[in-house]
Amino acid sequence: MSQISDGPSLVDRMLWWLCLFVAPLVLVAIELFHPAGFTSKPGMWVYLSEPQPHHEAHRALGYPGPEWWFTLHMIQTPMVGLVSIGLWRMVADIGAGDGMAIVLAWLSRIATFVMLIYFTVLDGIGGIGLGRSILKAKAMAASGALSPDQLEGVVRFLDVMWVDLWVGGVGSYVSLTASWAAFFAALFTALALFVAHRAPAIPLLILVAFGWEVQQAHAAPHGPIAFGLLAIAGVWIWFRGGGPVPRLY
Repeated sequence: MSQISDGPSLVDRMLWWLCLFVAPLVLVAIELFHPAGFTSKPGMWVYLSEPQPHHEAHRALGYPGPEWWFTLHMIQTPMVGLVSIGLWRMVADIGAGDGMAIVLAWLSRIATFVMLIYFTVLDGIGGIGLGRSILKAKAMAASGALSPDQLEGVVRFLDVMWVDLWVGGVGSYVSLTASWAAFFAALFTALALFVAHRAPAIPLLILVAFGWEVQQAHAAPHGPIAFGLLAIAGVWIWFRGGGPVPRLY
C-alpha cells in the first residue's frame, strides 16, 4: 500500500523542470556549436581565433569565432550550475529511513559539489577567460598596441596554457576532475534512487549514460548526447515516481 503525499510544491516543480529539462536542452543547443579536437591540429589559437566552418574532425556544426567561445561559456557555466542543483534535488528526499540509499545520496551530493566547482573553474579559465584573452589580443594587435612579435608571444603563451597540466582546457587536473565528478554524480544519484525505490531502472540507466558521455567530453558530439539523455531521464523519473516527493512502495 502506498503512502500518498500532498505532491511537490510549486518551487519543487519549477526547480525540477528548470534544472533537469530546460537547462539540459539549452546545453544541447549550445554544445552543438562547441568544437573539439583542435588542440594539436591546427592548434588552439589558430582554430579558436577565427570563425570556422563545420569539419568532421572538429564535430561541431560550426564555430562562429572567439566571440562565440566567450558567449558559449557564459551560458554554459550557469546551465551546469542548474544541472548540479537538479542532481542534488533528485536525491533531496532520501533520508535515514531509506537505508543504504542515504549513503549513496551523500556520495552523489559530494560528487555533484565537486562537479560544480571544477566545471566552473574550467569554464572560467578555458572558456570565459580564454575567450576574452583572444579578443583582447586581436584588438590590441589590430590597433598597433601589440607588435607582431609581441602577439606571437601572447599566442604561444595562450597555447601553452590551453594544455597546462593543472588548468588546461583538455586533459588537465581541473578538466578531468570535473568530468569524472560528473560521472560519479550521475552514478551515485542513479544508485541512490534505485536502492530507495524512487525510480524505474531504465531512466536510471539513461542517467548513468549521461554521466558517462559528459565524462568523455562536454563538447560535440558527446555534450549534446549527454544533456539530451539527462533531459529524457529527468522527465521519465518525474512522471514514473522519482519526483522530489517521498514515495513509499
